[in-house]
Amino acid sequence: MTCSRSNTNQLRAGAGRGLLLIALCGVTGLAAAQDGGTRYAKALADADITQRYNAHLQNQLRSQESEIASLQQQVGTLDQTAQDVQPLLQRMFDDLEKFVAADVPFLPQERQTRMERLRDLMTNSEAPASEKFRRLLEAYQIEMEYGRTMDSYMQEIDGKPADLVRLGRVSLMYKTQDGTKTGYWDNQKKAWVEDLDHARAINQALRIAKGADAPDLITVPVPAAPGGGS
Repeated sequence: MTCSRSNTNQLRAGAGRGLLLIALCGVTGLAAAQDGGTRYAKALADADITQRYNAHLQNQLRSQESEIASLQQQVGTLDQTAQDVQPLLQRMFDDLEKFVAADVPFLPQERQTRMERLRDLMTNSEAPASEKFRRLLEAYQIEMEYGRTMDSYMQEIDGKPADLVRLGRVSLMYKTQDGTKTGYWDNQKKAWVEDLDHARAINQALRIAKGADAPDLITVPVPAAPGGGS
């Protein structure tokens, strides 16, 4: 009987261990299943986020492509409409060219080069009207700025190297680099006029323009206005 009870106890103990092993395996299997489910759910979520992000990018790209196409169409329409203003642009160029030719001849090379480039642009049938207008407006602004600035530069006068000083469009004066001659441009006579009486004022104007002297009130030769006296 003792053996029987012992065997029974052993069976029960073995059965207990078996149930414990089965329970542990069940828990382990459940945990593995839950972990796999979590990874699967996360993978689905990541895929969904990626898909939505890609869709968002595609919408943005389509929107940008639409905007670009719209801008290109607007530019094309502008250039097509601008063909009607070609005569106006040509008149603007002609007026500027006449103005520069009749003006006091300061910075001749720089201004001539600018007008030549503008002329080439105006005769280019493939150049858009918007670019012609932009360049014309830029040239007008530069010419306007000359009227309220002062500067100096070098140029030959009657075959001699000279320093020139420009006071807006009021006076254009010179002093030869050997110091033997000073004078100014008379726009009515279209000629340089030698003027030794204002040599000191011209020299001071040159020093101010070069930054060697501080700005000051000076008396400079100014050609007589049309119809006026000298």
